[in-house]
Amino acid sequence: MENDYFRSKRFLALLAKYEECQKSGVTCIISSDEYADIAEYYQMHDADMQRAEEAIDTAIGLYPGSTDPLAFKARICLMTGDDTEGARQWAAQIEDKSDLEYCYVMAEILVVEGRYDEAEDFLRKRQEEIDDEDDAIDFVYDVAMLLGDYDLMDDAERWIQEIKGKDDIYYKEVMARVLIGRGQFEEGERMLNTLLDDDPFAAKWWNMMANSQYRRGAYRESIESCEYALALDPNDDEAVFNKANSLFQLGNYEEAADYYTRYMGLQPEDETGELFIGICLLSEDRAVEAEQHLKKAEKLAERTQHNLFSIYQELAFTESRLGKLDDALYYLDKTDTLDCDHNEMLVVRGHILLEHGHLDEARECFSEAVTKSNASPHIFLRIAVSTYDNGYLPLAQKMFTSLLEIVDTDTWNDGYSYLAACYHERGNRKEWLKYLKMAVEKNPLEAKNVLADFFPANMDPQDYCRYALENEK
Repeated sequence: MENDYFRSKRFLALLAKYEECQKSGVTCIISSDEYADIAEYYQMHDADMQRAEEAIDTAIGLYPGSTDPLAFKARICLMTGDDTEGARQWAAQIEDKSDLEYCYVMAEILVVEGRYDEAEDFLRKRQEEIDDEDDAIDFVYDVAMLLGDYDLMDDAERWIQEIKGKDDIYYKEVMARVLIGRGQFEEGERMLNTLLDDDPFAAKWWNMMANSQYRRGAYRESIESCEYALALDPNDDEAVFNKANSLFQLGNYEEAADYYTRYMGLQPEDETGELFIGICLLSEDRAVEAEQHLKKAEKLAERTQHNLFSIYQELAFTESRLGKLDDALYYLDKTDTLDCDHNEMLVVRGHILLEHGHLDEARECFSEAVTKSNASPHIFLRIAVSTYDNGYLPLAQKMFTSLLEIVDTDTWNDGYSYLAACYHERGNRKEWLKYLKMAVEKNPLEAKNVLADFFPANMDPQDYCRYALENEK
């Protein structure tokens, strides 16, 4: 279901009719497919699963055995906890087992269960039963998109290659997704550009472009793509959220918070917006306000359990900033039962303890994290960053130096900015300039985040070395 349909006069009239019936307390007499469209709209655009399921349950009551509402219920089971047994029970109630939607749901269940070969066999058997050429192309496209949704990019490509015309819009769109999913961002963007050349008014492709640019760190380009999408629809929630993310990465926390707030107006039930508003505010040392938004995010997340790990972590940082150590540790304790990297949580605990002067307890947490992670360089990096952030510069310098001695410096890009900062703050000009150059070359985003205070506001990291040579004696 494309976003364009949800913006169409036809759908908006349907939605208005349904909501008027809801207000009046009468049952809206529309088709089961239309009920499914309304539910999908609530799910996608309002992140309001309660209203979505109300619509779907009404549809199932009016039209027992109908395909789309039951398929929707099955997918909800998969989305909210990989409940494949519940999904099977809903799918089993679909009367028309020849309906392709039933086929897609059953294949999706098999994929979630990790039974990829069985999913392939099931889909191939159904493919053999399709006679109409256009239907066959649609089937291949739908299967490739389904596999792409589960990051099975090789499988998605294998299916889409069956479309004979490589200029076909379906082929280009799926291949763009596959390339971007593999991290071949520039190749995927070239494919998207061919689509946009033919149809520059397709917001979904501008959003795909923005996502790709964001993932490769081209945040200003991503913002530009978002603005094209927003010119087509100022209420495009995906474009609003993507722009907020890029603004955040550029360190423009105030404007990013404005866009996350705008996103919350479009998706009031999505805790992600409140989470990032809180992070932006904390980045601006507005911890009291950050706490309010993060607690709103926690309340919203209680229903879905999504993002709880990140919310608890940010609440821990916030409470620590407010001087409330016990509250900070309380939120870290709440991550113990969640599916997250518990070694990283040990580092966070150590960081907060160090913030409050509990050196011995912090050292114990750091030591435990290193041991349990088998001396992971990423864990060691986070401990070194914590040491730097808490002002232990001689120790931080030793840790970053040791880290860069054990990693493959041809592929490792983190930590150089911190080592440069250590030398700068300790007055070692030669080593400062050496590691500044390496930092900018290897990780300009880290360089901006760590070293920006040493340079004029809004200076591009690529200009740091020139400025340092010209202005520092």
